[in-house]
Amino acid sequence: MAIKKIGELLVEAGLITDSQLQEALQASKDGRGQRVGAVLVQKGYTTEIDIAQTLAFQLGVPFVEISKSQVDPDAVGLVPERIAKKYMVMPLTHEHRVLKVAMADPLNLHAIDDLRFSTEMEVQPSVATLTEVEAAINTHYHLSEPIENLLGDLKKDRHVELVREVESDRDIVENTKKSSAPPIIKMVDSILIHGYENRASDIHIEPQELSVKLRIRVDGIMRETMKLPKWVQGPVVSRIKLMARMDIAERRVSQDGRFKVKLGEKAMDLRVSTLPTQYGETVVMRLLDPKSAMLDLAGAGFLPDDLSRVRSIIERPQGVVLVTGPTGSGKTSTLYSMIASIKSEKINIITIEDPIEYELKDVNQVAVNDKTGLTFSYALRSVLRQDPDVILVGEMRDEETSVIAHQASMTGHLVFSTLHTNDAVASVVRLRNLGIPPYMIASALNGVVAQRLVRTICTQCKEAYDPTEEELKKGGVRWSGRKLYRGAGCKSCSGTGYSGRVGIFEVMTVSQKVKSLISADASEQEIFRAAVDAGMTPMHMDGLKKVAAGITTLEELTRVIYLGRADEASKCAVCFENLPEGALRCPNCGTAPSKNCPSCGKESQSGWKVCPWCTAALSGGQRAGS
Repeated sequence: MAIKKIGELLVEAGLITDSQLQEALQASKDGRGQRVGAVLVQKGYTTEIDIAQTLAFQLGVPFVEISKSQVDPDAVGLVPERIAKKYMVMPLTHEHRVLKVAMADPLNLHAIDDLRFSTEMEVQPSVATLTEVEAAINTHYHLSEPIENLLGDLKKDRHVELVREVESDRDIVENTKKSSAPPIIKMVDSILIHGYENRASDIHIEPQELSVKLRIRVDGIMRETMKLPKWVQGPVVSRIKLMARMDIAERRVSQDGRFKVKLGEKAMDLRVSTLPTQYGETVVMRLLDPKSAMLDLAGAGFLPDDLSRVRSIIERPQGVVLVTGPTGSGKTSTLYSMIASIKSEKINIITIEDPIEYELKDVNQVAVNDKTGLTFSYALRSVLRQDPDVILVGEMRDEETSVIAHQASMTGHLVFSTLHTNDAVASVVRLRNLGIPPYMIASALNGVVAQRLVRTICTQCKEAYDPTEEELKKGGVRWSGRKLYRGAGCKSCSGTGYSGRVGIFEVMTVSQKVKSLISADASEQEIFRAAVDAGMTPMHMDGLKKVAAGITTLEELTRVIYLGRADEASKCAVCFENLPEGALRCPNCGTAPSKNCPSCGKESQSGWKVCPWCTAALSGGQRAGS
């Protein structure tokens, strides 16, 4: 059966009349080969979009909008610009020896044969408008101009140097050069510079249905930077995967990689993760400055009492010190600052990490590699034969590692590690669940530091304000008449009112009473009470002290932690000092505990206006003698 031409299909579809087609054919001959479709549009008989969609329907091939589609730079590289312009064809993607292209005229079998011959691949056509095909060819074969416009305010005049750790790996370097167009390199470089200069911890490239969203995480909060057109998705993702030594042809499974760059004199490590989604691969890059780890324990945000408690547990010759909290709470930085605090030429310190996030001078650092069998437990056994004094284990994630670490501490080593628990006391329960006997936990554990990170108020726009009763109630405090602070929002903090972060902590030292309770397999509540009696400041109280000091805000504190443990803490809600068990008033400031009637001392309930036992008014926060 003869293949019908584009004009005949348009007549059959009722889009144009036969006389209009004949007129267009004649004009095409007179106009030195001008395409029939272009003539029909020029004369106003139809539109490009109508032609393309009709062809797609009649031929059973997909219709695509190239500007909203992902374009693979490797596919573009397979078809010379000369051939693309000759046949008005735009390469889109290639996979399993199949090249997908967008064509204004998918009935041009000669063009398809020529593409098949030149690329040695099967050609799968789709339909697009002539204007879109022409614009796409001009864009993707000459990327410089559109990339410059897309970058907007992102810096384009700085160079990012890709650092290869293996000098002999020339093939990867050559492939990177060949597979990345200079404008795409400039775009990725600008994205990295933007993230670095805005103090981002992570850069997210997230494909949407019709665009690509660029977001960064600053001070723990996601911030949208810009939206890019869909067609940059393929080139940008391919460039990043090449830099991180990933398989650019594999798009169906998640991948992990890393690379190092230099921004002028500044070196930066990046961990890269890709994940296939319904609209393409998302890319997350974590920015790690190997020289920027906060190594000053005094500057971590510990209050004076807590700092002295931390020093007391890390300066012992042996035992286990744990830092606990969720992902992204600053545990690694705190561990590194502890190591830096005790580091000296007289002791041998070895770390086992997955991966090594920051470089520690004069410390032997080991990177875990599960693929080669270098697991935490295997590495820990090997490290014990290296005559260490101090061992840092990145995480106690299984029973074997945890037991070996505790045994090592009991044989004269100081062991640092991390756990993922909500507070300090929960770490004891977690260790039990990992299979460590209670007697071993009690014998080995020096102390636990639980922590979170809260954003600090921007110093450029900091202002005092009167908190509402609702705010104070949510924070569990009685600060009537006290001024608090917040950021008004300025250019320096991008209008957020916050700049930088500080830790809030809960430092539990294992006193003799706590040790006895752990050995007796006591409940979490009993251990918590004993720890508070021994001087532990609960995390929410540490946070409230920093709110009162104007370091952070109540809003930020309630965003990061749950403030519902105030009643368990035996702390005054006004001055935060310890309350003796059964106390009717705070011995420091005279305030009655909020759960007790200020007159008779009996326990009251929230919402009561009058005490049912002594009929005293329950106004809350009345001081002695008032």
